[in-house]
Amino acid sequence: MTGMWQQFSKEISEVVDQAGKSIVAVDGRAGHTSSGIVWRRDSVLTAAHAIRQEINIGVIFAAGRSVAARLIGRDRGTDIALLKLDQDIEMQPVQFGSTQSLAVGEFTVAVARTRRGNIVASAGIISGLMGEWQVARTRIDQFIRPDLYLYPGFSGGALMNAAGEALGLNTSGLLRGRPITIPSSTLSRVAEEIAATGHVARPYIGVVMQPVQIPESLQKKAAVNTTSGLLVLYVETGGPADQAGVLLGDILLDMEGQSFSDLEDVYQALGRKRAGQDVQTSLIRGGQRLQLTIRVGDRPPR
Repeated sequence: MTGMWQQFSKEISEVVDQAGKSIVAVDGRAGHTSSGIVWRRDSVLTAAHAIRQEINIGVIFAAGRSVAARLIGRDRGTDIALLKLDQDIEMQPVQFGSTQSLAVGEFTVAVARTRRGNIVASAGIISGLMGEWQVARTRIDQFIRPDLYLYPGFSGGALMNAAGEALGLNTSGLLRGRPITIPSSTLSRVAEEIAATGHVARPYIGVVMQPVQIPESLQKKAAVNTTSGLLVLYVETGGPADQAGVLLGDILLDMEGQSFSDLEDVYQALGRKRAGQDVQTSLIRGGQRLQLTIRVGDRPPR
């Protein structure tokens, strides 16, 4: 038993040591550090909620060694930020592993770096897994909840598997302080988009709506059997819906055949589209059912 314990401890220590070659500390909040993952030799991924400035961000990669960085872009929905270093650093870009075969109960290690440049770790099993989920209208490929403690500064660090691969980025910034891991597939997708455009495209149509019940009399008049829809309260001038002919007071019934019971249904329908693609929409106007084609737009970044 002692030998097995010693071997297990040694293997975990080796994983942490190797992972540390791709983990940095990030000073993006005037002295309050988070951690970061070296994506490329001149780029670091970190937790967006920990970044409060766009330039002069300190990236600490060893005791007494740091480099300045600037913010390329961030996606608050996934809590991912991409930093560009002023110069390349002699650290290994992270090796991501797939989370598709990850199972509840697997042992994992969270690896981070302190503001003094020291590597730190926290260990635990995977306590919760689900498939694709959405938060703040953003698609995250997989819900991963590790049963470990994220100490201050751990957000932005990596969750490692037994093979020494990074499963994703740890954060306590999405679910009211509870630790979750943004999977590697989402990290890569978001990082590539931010690197190319400076932001993550958010498909939108430029309307404000609220759910309403459709009276039976209106159902009969419009020849529809839908009991609920979305009442258009505002149409953005020059936006996608405005250009398609949507008017104030219209009642949207469906998109691509998907009916609406609340606003989340719209977000899900739009989430399957990209900017520039068309979406077929049914609506009621003046008691008549109409069909409109809306070309999905890219929500301007804030």
